[in-house]
Amino acid sequence: MEAHDFLVTFPLQFNHIPVSRYTFHNNTTFAVEKRWIIFFKLAKDRFHVFIHVGQQLDFTLPFNLPVATDCEVKFIVGCILKGSKQMRLSKLEMNTSISNFKTCFTKAEYETLYDKTTDFIKVKKGKFRSIEYFYRNKSERYFDSITEHHRGIMKPYTKDHNGDPCSVINGRLDGLFFSTAVDSQTNRPLPCSPFGPLRLNISARFLFQPNLNLYFADFYCHYKVHYVTVILTRKDSTADIFCKERLKELDIHDNPFVYLKKSEAYNDIIVCHSSGLRIEVLYTEALNIRKIINKRKGHFNWVPIMGRGESRPNGIPKNENCTICNL
Repeated sequence: MEAHDFLVTFPLQFNHIPVSRYTFHNNTTFAVEKRWIIFFKLAKDRFHVFIHVGQQLDFTLPFNLPVATDCEVKFIVGCILKGSKQMRLSKLEMNTSISNFKTCFTKAEYETLYDKTTDFIKVKKGKFRSIEYFYRNKSERYFDSITEHHRGIMKPYTKDHNGDPCSVINGRLDGLFFSTAVDSQTNRPLPCSPFGPLRLNISARFLFQPNLNLYFADFYCHYKVHYVTVILTRKDSTADIFCKERLKELDIHDNPFVYLKKSEAYNDIIVCHSSGLRIEVLYTEALNIRKIINKRKGHFNWVPIMGRGESRPNGIPKNENCTICNL
């Protein structure tokens, strides 16, 4: 193939289809049909070349990919010269740079990761305790923007690449992170935050309802503390369907991380706590902060910040050398 023209940026989206099939697409639609020549390379494998015809790039690989594998893909848009023994372009319209991605876990790998997580909790002798709040720390600017520009509605946004790079929720699921960590002496939310000085505390009983679904999504560390990510979804929502097809579903009343304990008077929210372990909840629905505050289901307070005082834009990859949380 002959193509020496300049490279262009044409952002690719990578869509995962269970068990382990992948689709490449872009939202750009051309006025006429194009010939997309797609070059795909699996790590330590030969190149695969595919031709897709259409006004828009929307191509699914015809085979499943192995888990946790680095892949490369690029494409060329142009006219193919017919009758040639070699693939040649009579007209080159677009020559893209190489895009890289890593294949994600299937349900089988999540089962193995779940087992490693429960083994870690047993070694750490994790204990359960009741909590009063789920909480979320951000800058004052973040919450002011919600009040001024979104009528008090805190909307889910796309999960970054924090945690295991093979986690299927990275870049594919929208949600809002809440912490459950408390001080072992006071049983109150941790006194400091690395994510911002303004803390929104929401009643755990208000947020963690029995009509929601719960999923195990990640287990990772950043050298010192290990984190467990669970997903809380509205039943039959888009997020719930996504999680049901890809993640390990948990019993909201009986699991090793965070569960709802029924009692005659009210429901208790019980969370596993131990040294070096944090349980994070990714809530996939929008929340009306104004209503929550007005109904006294939550409140704000200021806390000292530690470190950067804000999350990194793309998240922090897990410690790849840890023998506890890597598969």
